[in-house]
Amino acid sequence: MLDERLISALTRRVGPDGAGIATGVPRLQLWSADRPTGSAPAMFEPAVYLVLQGVKRTVIAGATYDMSPGDCAVSIVGLPFRYQVMTATQGRPYLGAQLTLDPGMVAALLVDMPDGPCGEAPAFRAVPADDGIRECMLRLVRLTLTPEDVTVLAPLTERELLYRLLRSPLGGTLRRIADVRGNIAAIGRAVDHIRVRATCAVVIPEVAAAVGMSETSFHRHFKAVTGLSPLAYQRHIRLLDAQRRLAIGTPVTSVAFEVGYQSPSQFSREYKRMFGAPPQAHLRAHPA
Repeated sequence: MLDERLISALTRRVGPDGAGIATGVPRLQLWSADRPTGSAPAMFEPAVYLVLQGVKRTVIAGATYDMSPGDCAVSIVGLPFRYQVMTATQGRPYLGAQLTLDPGMVAALLVDMPDGPCGEAPAFRAVPADDGIRECMLRLVRLTLTPEDVTVLAPLTERELLYRLLRSPLGGTLRRIADVRGNIAAIGRAVDHIRVRATCAVVIPEVAAAVGMSETSFHRHFKAVTGLSPLAYQRHIRLLDAQRRLAIGTPVTSVAFEVGYQSPSQFSREYKRMFGAPPQAHLRAHPA
């Protein structure tokens, strides 16, 4: 799927540790790792993701996906997950490409397309991509090598990619990002509500009312879509934020309060449970 020139160019641009980097192409990120990694928590934002090289294991909403080159995933709600790079070497690193979804562009495309399946399509789905999807994503990735072409070609290529996704088995899931009336849309609004107020206590009756659901229905649908309860979802967001703050050298106690904890000891316990190491292990030392 990748030619050697593109592999060489991408490997020079991305880091070795599995972190994603922005590119010159709007909303496109590249991910790489030059060795297998341990399991780590993250957030799968509304996006389409394509494995270019290597193998990555994703555990999301209780299901496990071992994704190989050419496998494609779409999420239309921010979903907590764990990932692990299974196959990667310095000579042949793991490489993946992620394009954040633009709901407005999807909705505009649907105006010009016939009705298709939507119904109970899940918020996340992963399948082998067809040739059209793979070729479109690779054209977006190749644009990172010719920044002078991005302004004109990136919007055209992105539109074609979304069109091909809508025509594929992933289309039912992707269509739901433009459906403002369904349960997934309601949970998406609840997710946004929780994330904006991540440092505050989650008031379930308030969130349920904001998305037009009873408390019982809200709990059921939230767990079905995200795989977590609202409180566990907020905890996941807080701890990912804490990891980012520790990485820039913010002291552990300060981080605990900044992300919404009232007890540093509770913060340390929950951090270790999620990451497998205490927060001190991820604290970047301040330069002398």
